Amino acid sequence: MKLREIYRLSVEAGVEADQRPKEEIERRLGVERDKYDKLRDKERERFDTERLSNPFADTRVLYGDPDVEVSTVLVGIDIGAAEIMLADRLRSRGEAVDLVIAHHPLGRALAGLADVMSVQTDLLAQHGSPIGQLESVFAGRIKDVAVSVTAANHNRAVDAARLLDVPLMCIHTPADNCVAQFIGTKIREAKPLLLGDVLYLLLDIDEYSQYAAETAEPRIIVGSKENRAGEVFVDMTGGTSAPEGIYEIISKSTDISTMVCMHVSREHKKEIEKHHLNCIVAPHMPSDTIGLNLILDSLESRGGLNVLECSGFRRVNRSHR
Repeated sequence: MKLREIYRLSVEAGVEADQRPKEEIERRLGVERDKYDKLRDKERERFDTERLSNPFADTRVLYGDPDVEVSTVLVGIDIGAAEIMLADRLRSRGEAVDLVIAHHPLGRALAGLADVMSVQTDLLAQHGSPIGQLESVFAGRIKDVAVSVTAANHNRAVDAARLLDVPLMCIHTPADNCVAQFIGTKIREAKPLLLGDVLYLLLDIDEYSQYAAETAEPRIIVGSKENRAGEVFVDMTGGTSAPEGIYEIISKSTDISTMVCMHVSREHKKEIEKHHLNCIVAPHMPSDTIGLNLILDSLESRGGLNVLECSGFRRVNRSHR
């Protein structure tokens, strides 16, 4: 399979798992195309043309020939220069590492992190929250994220990949969409009555079970096992964490009683408690791992891939079940 096919299929998997209406995804792509059409020649040279067909600004091929054949991939949650050097070291020992795949965005994709946060407003609007309130509350947070990523050394790992000639890409929101859909579907089908039932459902998933034995397990951080779960919202996609003000809107405008999140800050926990919501944290690394595994399953269905694990990733193959 070629690198360009892996990239295209990853984006397609993300669109397929996206819980927004496909018309909304296409509308947003149309906005980007209109922007591009109005640019002058010099401005077009700086424009990321992937935005015309890929709705996920945090998912990109960062280095490498798009036509390179890929048989073995080194996959990790966080990829830095150390993991690029690891790939090169594995090559020197005879392991044919054709591509490194990161989950968290790097390079140009990190610069685009704030652009995918609108996914969160769209999903909450589908649950009944007024879109105007959502966009107003999110506006400041999106600006903060856009500013904060400007301080990052975006190309540190990308430069290492270039110097060692190691193809590199990252798959962020498509994988997050996949895990959000996967867990949301399991919860809807199981119809858990209590928070404890949601917790046991999560622990039945291989990645959470593995990580529970090694590092961290899903846990209830607001509420108790005996609390009724009510409507459960899986909050696992949309770039990064939402603004704290979102919980008041959720409590007043939706039927959501329980949030399942990857991580919750102390300030967010206080707001969740204040607005009488339940919250379960399904740890970040196994959640990201589920998303990547689902993407890899879809890739393996098109052609064999040898997957090497690193940086917190654990391969669980569901494609043969």
